[in-house]
Amino acid sequence: MEVAGRFIGIDLGKRTYEMCIVDQKGKITRTGGKTDFAGIDKLCEKLNADDAVAIEACNLAFRIERAIRKSVGCKVCIMNAGRLAVIYMSTRKTDKEDSMKLAKLLKNHDEDELPIVTPPSDEEWERRKLLSEYRSLKCQRTKEINKLHAIFEHNGYTQFVRKDMSSEKNRDNILPLLKGYEKEEAERLIERLTLLEKQIAQLLQKINAEVEKDEKIQKVMTVPGIGPITALAYVAYVGDVKRFDNAHQVSNFIGFVPKVDNSCTICRSGHTTKQGNPLLRSLLVQAAWATVKSKNGGALRDKYKYMAETRCIGKGKSIVTIARKLGELLYLILKTDQEYKPQKFITPEIRISKLAEEALEYS
Repeated sequence: MEVAGRFIGIDLGKRTYEMCIVDQKGKITRTGGKTDFAGIDKLCEKLNADDAVAIEACNLAFRIERAIRKSVGCKVCIMNAGRLAVIYMSTRKTDKEDSMKLAKLLKNHDEDELPIVTPPSDEEWERRKLLSEYRSLKCQRTKEINKLHAIFEHNGYTQFVRKDMSSEKNRDNILPLLKGYEKEEAERLIERLTLLEKQIAQLLQKINAEVEKDEKIQKVMTVPGIGPITALAYVAYVGDVKRFDNAHQVSNFIGFVPKVDNSCTICRSGHTTKQGNPLLRSLLVQAAWATVKSKNGGALRDKYKYMAETRCIGKGKSIVTIARKLGELLYLILKTDQEYKPQKFITPEIRISKLAEEALEYS
């Protein structure tokens, strides 16, 4: 990487950091500090505007990147250390060694050769935190419902299912069936469920407010099966679609592309890489199920039927394929700034027959 200043590697810990500075002549200087607010201010004072900084990707890295970008303005590269063999396969792995390796990577390699993680904007960061909290509360609610259902099941009321515990009205109707300590425990669970559902409703209001003020999210929601949560998650985690050259890069970013092992005459395709955000990936799979069940599913619905029924491919593999195509479709909608228009799916057999007919016409 070509810069006028120094090459700096920072290895972050929970409370401290180690920094290695390599100048243009190769001289190495080491320093460190704390990761609290005062420590980050001192870190920014040590940097110059023409420096290049490399940081290992973590939650703290994004906060420090924003602080450096606002106060110093130098170039900051957040690197995925899991894809840097020089770090995770090292026989000597310490904070000082890792910071030195990060600095030397910046000096010896171009930016295109490094596994750089694109930092989110302030708006994207706020949306990600909103979605993360919503997902966490939904998981907690599911756990509490499972506990409440287990209490009724252990007391012999096996006619109830988890769906009966989902609404407040049903819970109030079946609660008098319990007695003693089980009733007291169920009451405490219901209190926690009521609080969780209230908080989830508040977050849903915030999510809907984010959707209403963003036209891009509203265009994404024109696709059948895409709701406000999936649309907001896609825009928040994918970010600016202009940084992708094609739809395949988006699938690779999300983690829907298969692992490939090619050597000589051997060509193997394994499971999907799953290297992207798991929340976005799971939401796209759920949206794919809604799309293939919708009457307006268009080509995606027809493709799923062709794969699952005609070619007898498993439903799991078929729906992951549809989820990948759905993610690529959303990318094209955002890139072209157009709403969704349903199209017909052309099977390979029909496509081949049309090509054969065209070949006969020209022969």
